[in-house]
Amino acid sequence: MLGNHDDRMLFVEMFPEAVAENGFVQSVVDRSEGRLVLLDTLDSGHVEGRLCEARLRWLGERLEEARDRPVFLFMHHPPFRIHIPELDRVMLTDANALHDVLLRHGNVRHIFAGHVHRLIAGSWRGIPVSTLRSTNHQTALDFSDSWSLGHEPPAYAVILIDADGVVVHFHDFPAARPGSAIVVGSTG
Repeated sequence: MLGNHDDRMLFVEMFPEAVAENGFVQSVVDRSEGRLVLLDTLDSGHVEGRLCEARLRWLGERLEEARDRPVFLFMHHPPFRIHIPELDRVMLTDANALHDVLLRHGNVRHIFAGHVHRLIAGSWRGIPVSTLRSTNHQTALDFSDSWSLGHEPPAYAVILIDADGVVVHFHDFPAARPGSAIVVGSTG
């Protein structure tokens, strides 16, 4: 999936199996548990995300195809405020238009996003949401009108979806920092 630092043309060149439908890199993965929809929220040259009319129409068509099946939405830019003002300024700009599409279909069961470099769980307009930390730098938990790096380690998540629900395992992994040592085992 594309983030705000990515370049669509370079991405497609490096990953030729990625389909650039109507110029956007987005796709669906159908599983017995439901449909995964991967959205392209990149607005080239901007930090905030965008879903233009073409992408919203594409999403609506994919949700209609899924009909009564559960859909799990993956996107880089969260459509919801996280209450860190500096990051809320660079979220998805057309969240209301996205919500209108989701409301018409009613089958999105969870939204996963990145961009904010923080572990966050909650709900947006009745839909459960999760954001993930980065495998690079993290954002500090600071509700003031500034932005700073956090000291949390890099992380990734393992998302398990089955008929009973969604479970997200967050996993920190050690990263060597200048002047630090990583202990791999014990002599005990």
